[in-house]
This record gives sequence, C-alpha cells and structure tokens, in this order.
Amino acid sequence: MLNLLLVVLLVPLLAINVIGPLLVLRTQRIPARVRFSDTDHDGFLAKRGDVFKRLDEQLQALSFVHVGSSALPSSHTVSHFSLYVHPQDQAAAMLVTMSSGKRRVTYAEFTQLYADGSLLDVHNAPTLSSYPTMPCRLGVRMTDVNSLKLLFGTLQRLRDRLPNSAPAIPYPSDQGFRPIEAFIARESDELVQLGYCKPEIDSQGRRALTLKGALFLTWKNALPGKWIFDLLEQRHTRLLLAGSHS
Repeated sequence: MLNLLLVVLLVPLLAINVIGPLLVLRTQRIPARVRFSDTDHDGFLAKRGDVFKRLDEQLQALSFVHVGSSALPSSHTVSHFSLYVHPQDQAAAMLVTMSSGKRRVTYAEFTQLYADGSLLDVHNAPTLSSYPTMPCRLGVRMTDVNSLKLLFGTLQRLRDRLPNSAPAIPYPSDQGFRPIEAFIARESDELVQLGYCKPEIDSQGRRALTLKGALFLTWKNALPGKWIFDLLEQRHTRLLLAGSHS
C-alpha cells in the first residue's frame, strides 16, 4: 500500500519535471524587443479589477503621477500595467495585472533606476519570477505586504543602504516606456549570456529558450523546486530587510 501511495505521488511529479521542460522548450518564448503603445488611462482603468483601482488610488495618495498604461503579451499570459513616477522622489511605480486563462493576479512594484541601466525593485507579486538572479536587477518580494506606503518605504531604505557603482537617477517620464523597453532588452541579452535563451530574435521580438532555460523555468514553477526556490528567495529577502533596519 505504501509503495502504491509513493507511485501515485511521485509519478505526476516526475512527469512534470521531466516532460514539462520539453513542452516549455517547444512552446515558451521570452520577450526580447518590445514596443509599448500607450492607451487612454480612463478607458484602461475601467477594464481593470477592483484591486487594481484601489492600488491606483493608493499611489495617487502617495503623490505618484500616472505616466502611461499598456500591455505585454507573452506565450501564455498577458500583463496589463500602468506606470507612475514621483515628482519629488526618484522612484517609479508600476501596477500590474497578469492574466492567464481565468487566473488573474494583481500586484504593485516600486523601482529605482540607476545610470548604468540596472534597477532595484520592491514588489508584492504572489508568484516567483521565472527568471534567474541577474546582475541587472536586485529585487525584493514581499507577498504579505498590501500597504503601498510600506513597500515604497522599503524601497527608499534599501536604496539608501545598498551600494551601487552607478548613481540613482529619476525615471525619465518624458521618455514614456522607453526605459522599460531598454531594460527588457538588456534582461533578455543577459539571459542569452547566461545560457538560458537562444540569441536569435523572431519576427515578434521574442527569443526561444535553451534546454537549460526550459529546465530552470519548469523546475522553478513546479514542485518540489518551487518550494526550494521560494525558501531561498525568502531567506535572501530577510537578509536584505534585516540589514535595512540595522
């Protein structure tokens, strides 16, 4: 009976972790070169859910100013987002709703851009990023924090404490989405250098994964790897936040 139970439990896990990467390798594509089209904010906001609208109000209360709204489609999801900047602080903010079939998640992200194109961000996305850790981005995920004031304050503390070889710069709101487009391109290029993506870019501005990339993406989003990566990220976040309060 115990052996049967082990088979019932292990076979689906093995199938996901062995067959899953092959399916991901064939179907998944990573954005490499994108161009965002701005949409009317009132019309955009009317189509978003109540959570998005409440977060928009919170950002306005923190004096963030709307820059633009757009969408980023990928192989299996569509991300609708609004970009904001703070007139007195260097930080930018983003509200994102990711939709995949009937599943929809909404989160907020505060970002500090640096002169070398790298960035620091603090967000409360409920799911792990599928990407590996890269030099161009230092991120802190605080899934249990719903207060945008607290997330913003965390970004400010980390920005003041963490060293960076390049100076922090305000988000250039007059450039619209171009800094985001440039960062997506840089991130994709780093994935190529790290061996997760192929260098070729298709007609839709996307890159195919390598086998290494497909394995990593699958194992980071499937059990038991998901648990392991989540624990590692939680430890990383605790260490950074502990230092920011010292």
